[in-house]
Amino acid sequence: MQPIFKSGRYLFALAVITFGIIQIITANFLSSLFAVPDALPGRRLFLYFFSVLFIAGGAGIIISKTSSAARATGILFFVMLIYPHLPKLINDIHNGGEWTVFAETAAFCGGAFIVGVAQSEGFTDPGRRENIRRTILRSGRFIFAGALLVFGILHLQYAGYIATLIPHWIPIPLFWSYFVGVAFIAGAASILLKIKIRLACSLLGFMFLFWVFFVHAPRVMANPYIETEWTSLFVATGFCGIFFTLGADPNLTNKSWEENP
Repeated sequence: MQPIFKSGRYLFALAVITFGIIQIITANFLSSLFAVPDALPGRRLFLYFFSVLFIAGGAGIIISKTSSAARATGILFFVMLIYPHLPKLINDIHNGGEWTVFAETAAFCGGAFIVGVAQSEGFTDPGRRENIRRTILRSGRFIFAGALLVFGILHLQYAGYIATLIPHWIPIPLFWSYFVGVAFIAGAASILLKIKIRLACSLLGFMFLFWVFFVHAPRVMANPYIETEWTSLFVATGFCGIFFTLGADPNLTNKSWEENP
């Protein structure tokens, strides 16, 4: 079981790398995640610049023993959060779709910070370095938990619509739509309050792993030339990686850290 959890940062890195590759192949920003306006000056330059940064950041997370690549990746997602998402969300505050992509980008931002801290040498260094790591982790946890809270609320608010997205072979889809919404809210509370983080994140990680194999992968195989299907697959993969990272690393969930936030 532990090797599966330790795969968390690799799953997250794989998702980030794939985002960059998809953008290069399609010569466009991810339409469902980074809907950058066509009128943006220098759009194509930014497209390839950000795509290369995604690939480099993901590769750095895999091969580096420091947190630099993960922190840089988190900053990259934060930039995408500020633009294009924040202006679009402000202009259409009641749009559930805008809230979804805003929260997904925020989750990857917070997740990158979490992965970066988990990748570093732990919290044993006294003084300033340890304080910086704690601040980064705390920020990542708050951002990620906030995104989960948004997902939970959206699942409850749009339960009927989300039920239509559940594969037909899964019974009582409306129940599962509400169930997942409650699970997201419970997961957010667990991370924010530091209660049973390992258990909550392990369960949510396996939930996303189930979606990867039994929901998104079949959709990709049925529609291999649809960019949004590939994006959704690796968004779920990245979330799985974040949850496994939080659930596996004792430095992020042990009692001594929780007593000294």
